[in-house]
Amino acid sequence: MENSFLAHLGGAFIYSENPEPLVGWYAKMLGINWESVPDGSAWYISLSYNDIHSGKKAYAGLSIIRSKKKIVRSEGKHFMINYRIKDLEKLVAHLHSNNVEVKGIDDYPEGKFAWCKDPEGNELELWEDTTLN
Repeated sequence: MENSFLAHLGGAFIYSENPEPLVGWYAKMLGINWESVPDGSAWYISLSYNDIHSGKKAYAGLSIIRSKKKIVRSEGKHFMINYRIKDLEKLVAHLHSNNVEVKGIDDYPEGKFAWCKDPEGNELELWEDTTLN
């Protein structure tokens, strides 16, 4: 059966009851330069890429959005966002100097990986793609 509706990542959304400190943490720890919507309810970055099927420029987004209801984390339901990193050793040293616990650095054929959590317990995977070097 041919799949005529191939899905692509459109974006990742992190919901937070108190997003301002979380936005600041990502800016300080990962250097993300957020833009905000006029009412201050969401912060975002747009990431461009060339779509492999159409060859056209496309976008994916990463957002931190103010949650209107209490977020309940349940066991067994987890997600992790992977961030591409230019210099993983340098970033890990920066995170350690800011008292962020980091697991790794592990080497795999596709690159170097490390893992940490943001202040709200969301899991992050940090990836330096060494195949590009």
